[in-house]
Amino acid sequence: MNSAPLKRRRRVRKRGLKIFSRYAEIEKALKRHLPKGDDALSRAMRYSVFSGGKRIRPILTIESALVCRGSLKDALPAAAAIELVHTYSLIHDDLPAMDNDDLRRGKSTCHKVFGEANAILAGDALLTLAFNIIAKNTKPALGIKIIEELSRAIGVEGMVAGQALDLEFRGKAKKKMIAEKINILKTAELFSAAAKIGALAAGAPTGEIKALGRFGLDLGLSFQVVDDFIDGESADNIEARRLAETANKELAIFGGRARKLKDISDYLLKRKK
Repeated sequence: MNSAPLKRRRRVRKRGLKIFSRYAEIEKALKRHLPKGDDALSRAMRYSVFSGGKRIRPILTIESALVCRGSLKDALPAAAAIELVHTYSLIHDDLPAMDNDDLRRGKSTCHKVFGEANAILAGDALLTLAFNIIAKNTKPALGIKIIEELSRAIGVEGMVAGQALDLEFRGKAKKKMIAEKINILKTAELFSAAAKIGALAAGAPTGEIKALGRFGLDLGLSFQVVDDFIDGESADNIEARRLAETANKELAIFGGRARKLKDISDYLLKRKK
């Protein structure tokens, strides 16, 4: 019996355990910041945030801060905020007016459980709470930089524009250039921002911030190509491997300190779901 595939799976699981070592801190931060009430809005927010996400984006923020010799404490507020932004985007993507999905990570989507109006409001509340967390837990000058970067990545230059473009071309054959642009705007820009914000939180020099931004962008594109492959929308993931390799090259500036970020890249490339 060939044991090579089993060994590869074990290596991927071990890398997964390593990259999720910050998961508990992120969960505590999210629980601390989310409303505790029993009203429909509060319950809808908690339901969506704690629906089984891997926390890849906040982990990327934390590890980017650490590779720049920053601290977990400095990066955690922004990391939590980024996960709330990501959750808001999923709630709204699932709505009948958007992707009209009934399930998310094997569970009923927010609008199926709490109704469409509450789902819209839950998404809105998570988005605004994210910026409130940054404003209240970050020094003013740094907070402005983080808010500027995050708002750019998720607005008309990023995620929202990507969703609009996706809707425009829904049901139509997409040229490779259009499909890649959608992936950049909807997915990769937030990955890039997550990495850059970690570097900003660490007070990193411009060169390191830019390198991590490029790393995050290619990592986000690789992540999306793998998603398409898993969903059967792509014939293979050769392109994902190429993008992951390009992303990892951007980490050369950090030398051996970048091992954890490379583990994240490797894990995302080889995941099965």
